[in-house]
Amino acid sequence: MDIEWNHSRCIVCLNSGELTKEHVIPESLGGILTSRFLCCRCNSCFGAGFEANSRLAPEIRKAASGLGKDFSELKEKLELGAQYQSKFDEQTSKSKLRRDGHIGTSKLKDGSLIVPETDAPNSITSLMRKRGVADQEIKDAIAAWRAAPAGYTVNLGAGIKVRKWQGHPSIPTYDELPLSPLVPLKIAYEFTALLVGCAIYSPQLQPLRDVLLKQDKDLAGRMVTDNWASSPDVFHGIAFEGNHEVAQFQVRFFGLLAYTVRFPKIAVEHPPIVYTHRLNTGKEWAHLPDEVGQKPDGSTDHVGHLAS
Repeated sequence: MDIEWNHSRCIVCLNSGELTKEHVIPESLGGILTSRFLCCRCNSCFGAGFEANSRLAPEIRKAASGLGKDFSELKEKLELGAQYQSKFDEQTSKSKLRRDGHIGTSKLKDGSLIVPETDAPNSITSLMRKRGVADQEIKDAIAAWRAAPAGYTVNLGAGIKVRKWQGHPSIPTYDELPLSPLVPLKIAYEFTALLVGCAIYSPQLQPLRDVLLKQDKDLAGRMVTDNWASSPDVFHGIAFEGNHEVAQFQVRFFGLLAYTVRFPKIAVEHPPIVYTHRLNTGKEWAHLPDEVGQKPDGSTDHVGHLAS
């Protein structure tokens, strides 16, 4: 769903100029709600900054892991570049998942290399050439390696020994950084823009813009809390839950991972509304829930009106 934006200024830095398409929920997570309301610089800064490794966040990948086989492609994309570990005798190997689906080369404490089977012929060739071994001897060594049974150590000559390992599954370490609170804050702020239109440029919202511009993770963390639903579901969602003293939003990933975002001292003049993106069908819709949230108290700044 692409929402038309009829204003000329970037909603974050407020500069005028050419605006670029922004995915409200990051595209790397499967988001498809877009609007052209960020300048190229802000868009690039977000993409190269706090959004860069969103898909590798352990909680994101764990939430997606509960989806069915129909989502194997999306789950595989989330895992690319993630660190995995395998155990070989009493030693542990750690390496990142490559685009070809294989775990990359790693080194054990004893100095031996763990190499994906698809890479072994090239690795053997490279090692033996560095030691001055003739091409025919290298071909014979590779043939000996191919013929060796699983678990058998082959002496290839020139001081090189190879063992063909099998039955050593790799498991994710989940050592990557957690999702930055700037991600759900950015989503809530951009969703607000879609609700209130040009009122997003209001001075009352400048503190939020400053947090995003400075990529201040600590301040964002004070506005965002996370929680887990009881079971995964095949949707992403954004909800403006109304003004509960301040404007409150919920951002959901894979139905399971939920973030509550609260804008300090800010209320949004719009009825509660829910956006849902079903990942299995690609369908999107927004609807107003039956009950409208409570009105803000007098200490809160009101922002804007319903966007046209």
